[in-house]
Amino acid sequence: MFLFKNLPILLIVLSGCYGAVDIQKYLKVCDRNALDLNDCMVDAVRKGIKAMVPGIPDLGVPPIDPYIQKDFKVDYKNNQIAAKLSMRNINVQGMNEASVHDARVRADDDKFHLEVDLSTPQVIVSAEYYGEGQFNALKIVAEGTFNTTMTDLVFTWKLDGIPVKNGSDTFIRIKEFYMRPDVGNMYTYFANDNLESKELTDLGTRFANDNWRTLYREFLPYAQANWNKIGVKIANKIFLKVPYDQLFPSSS
Repeated sequence: MFLFKNLPILLIVLSGCYGAVDIQKYLKVCDRNALDLNDCMVDAVRKGIKAMVPGIPDLGVPPIDPYIQKDFKVDYKNNQIAAKLSMRNINVQGMNEASVHDARVRADDDKFHLEVDLSTPQVIVSAEYYGEGQFNALKIVAEGTFNTTMTDLVFTWKLDGIPVKNGSDTFIRIKEFYMRPDVGNMYTYFANDNLESKELTDLGTRFANDNWRTLYREFLPYAQANWNKIGVKIANKIFLKVPYDQLFPSSS
């Protein structure tokens, strides 16, 4: 679940980059005052996902399937349970099968809001890890690789921003990115290179797979904070460079 952070990169598709790049090669440009704006945005995101699967060098966008994340860390504590997990070389696959179902846009003079509803049948996450865990007096150290398979994912991207002036142009500063995926099923396998704790790791893996819904809810806030930070950063690399009237042109 942590790796859904890669999904905000698709915001680039919605914003574009004019000048030397023909943005219409990658998405359908939509009039912000058109009656069919929401339908147009659905088509724009669908085209954008297809273009971004192998990456878009013209925009400096890396491939999104697989998407590679350098690292991610979690420090968790709840009553008698404490855990620290560091992940490296994280590989996420599954966005090439994503479906776009709906979009809702409010592109006003004083605020910007976008929601996109998506689903994908499967996302596979693999990475190297190092973890330390403690339950009361019991301590465990493990390291190796893990693989998590999530199926039947349904999620909505939500972006909120405000117009800002820079000279004679108006840009959009994205202030918030929100996403909370619903997952149909999840299965995780941990390979532990620390033989002294292998049996405990196997026991913990069985517990995690039997209780994944509870654990997912516990760790979701950490993932959402990560998605918000990265989503805002990536979106503003484009929204603060391309004028509002070019991102969402108006015919009236």
